Amino acid sequence: MPSESAKKRQAQKKERERQRQKQTSAKKKQKAEEQVNGASGGVDGNECSEGACAAAPGAVTPSEDDAKVKSKPVDKKSAARSCTGVLASHPLSRDIHINRLSITFHGVELLSDTGLELNIGRRYGLVGLNGSGKSTLLDALGNREVPIPPNMDIFHLTEEVAASDMTPLQCVMEVDEERLRLETEAETLMKLSGDMESERLQDIYERLDELDAATAETKAARLLHGLGFSPEMQQRPCKDFSGGWRMRVSLARALYVKPTLLLLDEPTNHLDLDACVWLEEELKKYKRILVMVSHSQDFMNGVCTNVIHLHKNTLVYYRGNYDAYVKTRSELEEHQMKRYNWEKDQMQHMKVYRYTFT
Repeated sequence: MPSESAKKRQAQKKERERQRQKQTSAKKKQKAEEQVNGASGGVDGNECSEGACAAAPGAVTPSEDDAKVKSKPVDKKSAARSCTGVLASHPLSRDIHINRLSITFHGVELLSDTGLELNIGRRYGLVGLNGSGKSTLLDALGNREVPIPPNMDIFHLTEEVAASDMTPLQCVMEVDEERLRLETEAETLMKLSGDMESERLQDIYERLDELDAATAETKAARLLHGLGFSPEMQQRPCKDFSGGWRMRVSLARALYVKPTLLLLDEPTNHLDLDACVWLEEELKKYKRILVMVSHSQDFMNGVCTNVIHLHKNTLVYYRGNYDAYVKTRSELEEHQMKRYNWEKDQMQHMKVYRYTFT
């Protein structure tokens, strides 16, 4: 049987929900009245001269940041890429299945009418000859230039964090945008008074509990420590670190946010042996989708559950780690060679037979 305090909390929650419904209906009614008044104002001829009007108080206007985003130049590599494909998986699925995928870069065809299959819980190693298009494929996925379900969040590790006054710990924690937004809103509401603010605060705290916000700093510090940052280094400004160390901060951000699709291109390039061993163990526990390019066979053996071979403009899939891929591919090539030699011998026998009996 629920306790008296539990019953009281449930009753309070129901009461708050009823108040919210009342306020929502009141706002809808007010909005409808404003629309009617605005329409009548337009009939009366209240127009802005020369197409320019002063913004009304509280009106939403484009910010400087929005203007900067709109005027941001198009990435040259993105402009040079052309991608086509058909999404075959369900839009709400956590898997990615794309049929008839083709990618060209500066007019060179890298993928032609192939299929891309990325399933949740799998860690893929992308292999192929240098220049075959492995990094280009990661760029196309990271920029959503191929059809990817909109509900799927992507983190593509491409560059180090900026050399700013922020500490590595702050840089890692700021990537959790929802938690930061809720904490900022809670601080603002704490300075206000009233029933609605208190109700909203309770909702915020419930959501922060779901996000495990209390351990956010501990989690970020653990990731940085695994990548070689001492407690003192975690409190120094990022501008004091080299590009390699700032790349480690970017890697910690990627691990912190845990996206549905994580794309890593040579993640061990700036790591020492201890950090590589730690990262291998950390990625082994990744339960979503990981696609990475690495020249370290040992690292891929420890992390990958599947291998994708980019070969002759197509994607070929293998189960197992890198060693399993090498063994399976060798067996397939041996079988193909035996098949080729057998067909060659059959053709030779047919020629001998024809010349003998004609």
